[in-house]
Amino acid sequence: MIKDLNDALNAAKEHRGVFSKTIIWESGVSKSQFYRIIGGKESPSAETRQRIADSLELELEVFDKLFAQSNSQANMQGAQPQKMTEHKKKGGLFFALVAVLGLGAIVFSTAALQRTDAPTVSMDVAMDGDKTLFIKDVTIPDGTAIPVNTSYVKTWRVKNIGNVVWKKRYLKRMTPTSPLLCSSPAMVPIPETKPGETIDISVTFKTPHLPGSCRTDWKTADDRGNLYFPDMHGLYSIVTVVQD
Repeated sequence: MIKDLNDALNAAKEHRGVFSKTIIWESGVSKSQFYRIIGGKESPSAETRQRIADSLELELEVFDKLFAQSNSQANMQGAQPQKMTEHKKKGGLFFALVAVLGLGAIVFSTAALQRTDAPTVSMDVAMDGDKTLFIKDVTIPDGTAIPVNTSYVKTWRVKNIGNVVWKKRYLKRMTPTSPLLCSSPAMVPIPETKPGETIDISVTFKTPHLPGSCRTDWKTADDRGNLYFPDMHGLYSIVTVVQD
């Protein structure tokens, strides 16, 4: 039985088969603000309330009831005294000592359970001397306001500043797909690029049916999805989705 928004979050993740990150992205707010709302410590705006309710697969009336329950629990926790008896202190020290002494055994047993024959996936396929440089946003600067249910084309300008020719490369979407986020292809081909050349890469998006903030992140990959520069920040687009 769902008692509060935390329960609703866990239920939505299990039913939809997604992680918390996806639902936070869909909410259009930061991670810290999202958990303040879920914990009943901050009231959401009307738009955020609708987005989170949709992401949690809740009717607004049900969302409001669960938020009130989370808010009540948060207020009760804030009112509880933060005192600790000597008995609790000693008990805490005892368990801390046990945890430290048992740490080595835990680590050892965990390592022993890991499979040594599990296949590995190459995530960094860049060669020596392979480098890239972001130049600028050609279209749709960050923060651009775009109406709901609207298609638009985002273009980035990048330069090959290494000594490796880019062949059969793609721009891979790192952000999960969701009806509450801007939609796009999963991968977009990058033109063959020689060292020193500058190119434009474009992606066609469509905004969701609800207003809010929409961010997508992208990285360079091969045709199997392996990343060329996994440790680099990559390209991203942020737009503000508004009502017509």
